[in-house]
Amino acid sequence: MAAKSKKKKRPDKPLIGRHEWFSIPELGINWFRGKIDTGARSSSLHATDIEPFEKEDGTTWVRFTTVDDLKCEEPVIFTKAVKNSSGIPVQRYFIEVEVETLDDEAQLVLVSLHNRTNMRCPLLMGRRELRFYLVDCSRNHILGKPVNS
Repeated sequence: MAAKSKKKKRPDKPLIGRHEWFSIPELGINWFRGKIDTGARSSSLHATDIEPFEKEDGTTWVRFTTVDDLKCEEPVIFTKAVKNSSGIPVQRYFIEVEVETLDDEAQLVLVSLHNRTNMRCPLLMGRRELRFYLVDCSRNHILGKPVNS
């Protein structure tokens, strides 16, 4: 009788590279470059003019300006101190958004709002959200490029 293979079966997850194109339709953001960072725990979306406010029902929301100077309002999931790239803890607002990739996959992603003006990519996808994907860090744009980019 032949021995059973102990090789684990690969999960059925899309393969992405270290940079990919993303879209967040609910915020009106069409295709933009995102960086995949397996070393970062959480994900971050570019935002400026970040201003929390309270709705009539008592829930906390946040107003912000993001990619292409879009003005947005989203409910705050929580606030938390996150260490920036210099290791200094900074208080950030976290929101949930549905992020799409070019292969028509969409995932609900928890992102902190942070000014990424000096960064090349408005979105950083951290390892907490990368559970939905397999990452090949030796390649870029495995899923292709959007039309008209």
